[in-house]
Amino acid sequence: MKRNLLKIVSSIILTGIFVCLLSALSSAELKASFSLKGPTTVRAGDTVTIQIKADGEGILGIRAEITYDKSQLIYSTSSGVLSKWKVEITEENGKLSIWAEENNDFKSPINSSVTLVKLNFKASEKLKTDDKISVKLKVLEASSTEDSIENLSASYSVNVSRPLSDNCDLASLSVEGYTVSPQFSASVTDYEIEGEVAYTSAPLKINAKAKDGEADVEISGSRLSVGENTIRIKVTAEDGVTVKTYRIKAVMAQDPDYVPSSDSTLSQINVSEGRLSPAFSPSVHNYIVYVPYEITSVTVTSSATDSRAVPPETVEAELLPDDNEIRLVCTAEDGTESIYTVHVMRMPDYSAADTDTGADTDTGTDTEEYTDTGSDTETETEDTAADTFSETSDTETVNGDETAEVTTSEEPSANDPDTEPEESDTDIKEPGDNKNRMFPLWALFVAAAAGLVLGGAVSILVFNFSNERK
Repeated sequence: MKRNLLKIVSSIILTGIFVCLLSALSSAELKASFSLKGPTTVRAGDTVTIQIKADGEGILGIRAEITYDKSQLIYSTSSGVLSKWKVEITEENGKLSIWAEENNDFKSPINSSVTLVKLNFKASEKLKTDDKISVKLKVLEASSTEDSIENLSASYSVNVSRPLSDNCDLASLSVEGYTVSPQFSASVTDYEIEGEVAYTSAPLKINAKAKDGEADVEISGSRLSVGENTIRIKVTAEDGVTVKTYRIKAVMAQDPDYVPSSDSTLSQINVSEGRLSPAFSPSVHNYIVYVPYEITSVTVTSSATDSRAVPPETVEAELLPDDNEIRLVCTAEDGTESIYTVHVMRMPDYSAADTDTGADTDTGTDTEEYTDTGSDTETETEDTAADTFSETSDTETVNGDETAEVTTSEEPSANDPDTEPEESDTDIKEPGDNKNRMFPLWALFVAAAAGLVLGGAVSILVFNFSNERK
């Protein structure tokens, strides 16, 4: 019984080992196929990119050659190398030698369809329409760790297409319902619709046909607004580079129910110097701006509240001293006008102001002398003493410099009693003016003493008279 059981177990184990071996042998079998992919349309001067496609199982290395006609194609670079693979390419006499190998410790073999590498060529400018371009691939060897396949091949070919057209002319141009002038010609690009276009919100129907069926025609501006409009027809040639634009001028009439705006107010006034007073308000039409004397010009700009109104032009004014009036006229759509006034006050030049003290300074004094002769008689020396007048001068100063000085001096003659001093700009006191008479200090003391003596004498007389009566 036990022997039978051991035989059964042994058979199962052997069978499993055999299956594993068969599976390993099966998975180790190398499969490989290759192809070339390129553009379906090639023109002279184009960049031509050829892809080397590989498909199979267990591919770890590839050695191949690419051949082509050097008069048709010029090799430039390679790109798009398969991830975790290393590809080396050398060029020699119209042949590319390719060596590619897995570069990840045998962990990234080719097991499905992939692009091994891209080869970039430039098509010769000398190619003609319908010339045939051929590129051939010969795989010298495709290998795995245990096996290799040799002498596989693939090819790519394409006929050269005609050059792209640069024709961007129109064959015809018209506007449905309207006459366009001048008469259409492919070489004429500017036209206009005769008369006004009736007011409408719908776009105009523009009929434009290109001479070359491969050219692109783009129309813009066919939905008009009131007034002048420009409709543009842009024609782009097949080459995508050559462009021509046709234009049609159209004037659309005003909506018969439209009421024009009467808003002629301004939304702002700006001055380059100073500040508006009062602060701007559309309803205030008069302003004042103060600027120093050193400011010789000012620029005033403004904007209309309504976009349909005609705003004032920019004003650049040279300033004169004092008031400079600037008028700003805004005209509404219906012709209504609003006038705004800005008074620019340029201050005086204080640096050049008159520095004269403003008064003719009277430095003269009137002196009257009295001579004491040693008696109680005071002799007024008006007739014998000279009224002395000091020199006076009027000085005018301009910009800090004395420009003129006038000096007056008068000495009345002691021998000519009829001589009177001449009038001058100075404030001179007349000698006979009692209100301004000045007595010497000693004369005041003499008068006081005389008063005391006289008072004493009177008192003595009164006292003696009283005693005699008694």
